[in-house]
Amino acid sequence: MNNSERLQTLSKPACKLYELIVRLHPKLTGTVTPPEILEACGLDVGEFYGLLNELKEAGLIRITNSYPFEEIQLTPEALCGDV
Repeated sequence: MNNSERLQTLSKPACKLYELIVRLHPKLTGTVTPPEILEACGLDVGEFYGLLNELKEAGLIRITNSYPFEEIQLTPEALCGDV
């Protein structure tokens, strides 16, 4: 499944969050953190984590480390995709 197909399975808020993560995604470290994203998106914490789970289940992101030090990375498939 390519990124376009994956994005079609997501809710609109999850797609918008994914687009923000892609924009914030640094090329050198490849990692963004929840505070960086939350500051830019204006979501409440509960909604944010629900949307992150949706993106994770779609195979677009992976989350390493545990709360409150999560690191969010695009999956290799998302990096090579056609979004």
